[in-house]
Amino acid sequence: MEEQNRIKALLIRFAAGSSNPEERQEILNWLEQHPEAEWLPLPEDISPAGLSVSMPETAADNIFQRIVSRQPEVTARPVRRIAWWRAAAVLIPVIGIGASLWWWQQHMQRRYYVNNTREVQTISLEDGTTVRLNRNSRMGVSRRFMHQPAREVWLEGEAFFSVQPATKAFTVHAADMLEVQVLGTAFNVSTAGETATVVLNTGSVKVAAAASAVVLRPGEMAGFSKTSRQLTTRQADTLFYTSWKYNLVAFRGQPLKEVMRRLQEYYEFDVVFKDSRLADYTFTGYLSSCNLQQALGTLEETFPVRFNVKDKVIQVNKQ
Repeated sequence: MEEQNRIKALLIRFAAGSSNPEERQEILNWLEQHPEAEWLPLPEDISPAGLSVSMPETAADNIFQRIVSRQPEVTARPVRRIAWWRAAAVLIPVIGIGASLWWWQQHMQRRYYVNNTREVQTISLEDGTTVRLNRNSRMGVSRRFMHQPAREVWLEGEAFFSVQPATKAFTVHAADMLEVQVLGTAFNVSTAGETATVVLNTGSVKVAAAASAVVLRPGEMAGFSKTSRQLTTRQADTLFYTSWKYNLVAFRGQPLKEVMRRLQEYYEFDVVFKDSRLADYTFTGYLSSCNLQQALGTLEETFPVRFNVKDKVIQVNKQ
């Protein structure tokens, strides 16, 4: 009880802006030793008389997003989300602790994998499922992944899932747009661009979005438009849509100007066409997304062009 009273007093001083660095460090040390939700003091325990502890959920969410946006991301390694709560203990005033605790209970029981490299990252989950995480993508996994009614992950970006069959369903929540449910299968999910897509390689998946739902068969894809909010299905070339997991960029009848623009996204260079007619050559095929020399060599074998690379600038010349 003495310890709880001490923490209560420190939190009230912090809310009033009168705490010193040593007292704030003491709060952080206490949270580190007692990270479980049941050890956190209730809002009414830490708020001085007459101080409201209500906060709209949207406000709490906005505060958390501002905290997260300041944190450095790591490469395809699980991130201990409890660190966000320790940051929140310093940055969120006492008036928001009630709503923030609710947010913590709902959203912070996940570990995150982030790929900010140039290459595809492979992640093995506890159930034997393998996930290929594309660049500029992140995936959250429930900390109780194997102890809940369903195996759940949350995806932003693009990933290819090879799901291990099990009695528990496997659910992918894709950027608050799509929900993909499976038992055991291989499929690709992308939330990049205007349309979120699911491409099925093997097995069977149920894709739900808005008020619609479809069941895909191998070789089919579902697309959900962010604008029209419509869910559609069609046949798909699975290799074309999943070639990225082999560190390849796929093109189908695209002009060389567009090909070079796509490569710019991976290799960060400027491109100059010495002859504007060269930009209209059309290309169908696959280029390396992790080896620039190999990608340019493939194009030189395909077209009568020669590339000159200097100081992050690529000149496209006619042979």
